[in-house]
Amino acid sequence: MIKNLTLLTGLAVLSTSVCAAESDLQAQIDALNAKIEKMEKVESYQNKQISKVNQQSANDNIKWDIDYRAAYDYLNYKYRDDAKTATGADDTANAGKTYTNSALLTSRLWLGMAASPFEGLTFHGQLAVYGYWGAENTNEVSDKSWRGSSRPHDWTVRFREGNFVYKFGNDWAVPMTASVGRRPSSMGFLANHRDGDAKPNSPLAHITNMEADAAMVMFDFSKTLLPGSFLKVVYGRAHDPVAVGSTTPYIDPENVATDDAAVDFLVLPISIYNNGQSNLMAQYAMILNSKGTNIEGATPIKKAGAGTTHMGALSYQLDGLNEDIDFFDASTLFASAAATMTDPDSGYEMLGSTKRETGYSFWAGFLFPDMMTDGGRFGLEYNWGSKYWTPMTWAEDTILGSKIATRGSAYEGYWNIPIEGKNLSAQLRYTYIDYSYRANTTCYWDDPADKNLDSAQDLRLYVRYQY
Repeated sequence: MIKNLTLLTGLAVLSTSVCAAESDLQAQIDALNAKIEKMEKVESYQNKQISKVNQQSANDNIKWDIDYRAAYDYLNYKYRDDAKTATGADDTANAGKTYTNSALLTSRLWLGMAASPFEGLTFHGQLAVYGYWGAENTNEVSDKSWRGSSRPHDWTVRFREGNFVYKFGNDWAVPMTASVGRRPSSMGFLANHRDGDAKPNSPLAHITNMEADAAMVMFDFSKTLLPGSFLKVVYGRAHDPVAVGSTTPYIDPENVATDDAAVDFLVLPISIYNNGQSNLMAQYAMILNSKGTNIEGATPIKKAGAGTTHMGALSYQLDGLNEDIDFFDASTLFASAAATMTDPDSGYEMLGSTKRETGYSFWAGFLFPDMMTDGGRFGLEYNWGSKYWTPMTWAEDTILGSKIATRGSAYEGYWNIPIEGKNLSAQLRYTYIDYSYRANTTCYWDDPADKNLDSAQDLRLYVRYQY
């Protein structure tokens, strides 16, 4: 009996000790959990604060990018034996002659910037310097800003692009985008290939290849119509003759000696269908107060606001001709047809004619892998233009002048060579232009029948750095 009581007493004491130990351990665990929970709350708060700081820092900063290109060009021009001047007289000074520059060296720098304070609103800008080696910083005021950054001149920094883009209505059936400023309207659709750019800018290069100051509204129909379909409505101005240095600054002068007028334009770029492989685009443009010649007075006045121009293009690109064959899967084929029509007002000439004149053009290209480098491609292109073909492409797409605006035939071959990924590349390119009519280097005040150049050619090698 005593032994049993002793055993029971011992078990009771042991049980009490164990319970006490468990209770103490549980208290320690609870305290530890409380500390961990508190630390997690502190860490979560700190992470949120850091995230806010990072987001604010990113939104307050401008992102910069660099596009630098150094190029060598061999140029050759040959004049016709029966070459004419701009007035239609015999060009005895140049007839039958050939001019050559065996080593033109140029450097071009595009300094881009972008900022996005919040989702849906972005700013894009670009400063440009494009000069030839040995040039003086003369700041050629005679050259319009839309050409100054597209062909080599001096070492002046020029404003090439600058606009904001605001996207809204993402949950609408037809989302919209609005933009105002100097638009990225050169190196557009199809012209990007020959410059080694994977992504084109906004317009169709076949009829638009020049910087433009304009406002734009885009309607995205990809949800309601065909994949990738949209419509852009662009309205802008060029050649505004306001008198800055007068006693009434920024007023259009009434000057019968120049008969000048601002050039307003409406452009409608349209994406009809784009599924990532097939891309069909169209564009219509109307230019008001197009430049021409006033022939009412005793002396014709060139560069006058002479009438209206209408332009249209239909362009198609196919990426990947056959997915079962690597060579054709990495190839690109494109073709484009375009037309321009000049409609001069009474008492004016455009392209040497007082009547409506229509010009036509065709452009085709084929790009295929070089089979020697990782991503390198060869390209072949052909352009043809009729007598009155005159698009908005005076921002030169070649250093010879605009091959897209050629009245005659232009042949081109190039090799785009990746050296170090997307950052360092090179290109070897040859362009030959066979002129059937006057070289298209002015707006609408020269007569295409006054032929001057017989041919022009350019051999180019460049190295390009992008970051």
